[in-house]
Amino acid sequence: MYVIGLTGGVGSGKTEAANMLAEIAGAQLLIADELGHQVMKKGEEGYQKIVECFGYGILDGQGEIARDKLSGLVFSNEDKLKELNAIIHPAVKDYLEAYISERKEEAGYLVLETALMFETGCDLLCDEVWYVYVPSSLRKERLASQRGYSPQKCEGIMEKQFSEEEFFRRCRHVIKNDGSLLELEQKLRELLFS
Repeated sequence: MYVIGLTGGVGSGKTEAANMLAEIAGAQLLIADELGHQVMKKGEEGYQKIVECFGYGILDGQGEIARDKLSGLVFSNEDKLKELNAIIHPAVKDYLEAYISERKEEAGYLVLETALMFETGCDLLCDEVWYVYVPSSLRKERLASQRGYSPQKCEGIMEKQFSEEEFFRRCRHVIKNDGSLLELEQKLRELLFS
């Protein structure tokens, strides 16, 4: 199985691109954010560690982690966010490593989408990594209109992510995603089948 990693900054459309690429390639798709939610579910290893770290006040009426309560604690406190990431990121990477290892001899493609490709070492699980690039001004517009983010929130998130130059340096291909979905699909097809 050939693993293509897809990454990009917040608001770049990387999840849309990953879904599209998986469909074009007939590939399996793994989205790290979704796996991050999975490892926080009751009964999972991450769940217990998170409750031990942040207390029972983060649970909802069913005993599940209420993500809004948890995010309220961590996103205003850099140290708490680091503690949470130190639990979630290794659990997600362990899952990905086992999943890919079990299927490495299979034919076809697997698309792995994550914003933190290099920070978490997930690039080492990929045969190549592609960067979904959108100028920061357009990303801010998208985040404001689609998610209701303030300019300050956009800046705060973007400051914590890799610079465009760092992505350009580390990724094998750059996909400029500042046009239509049809244009994005065409670019992905060209990269996949060239």
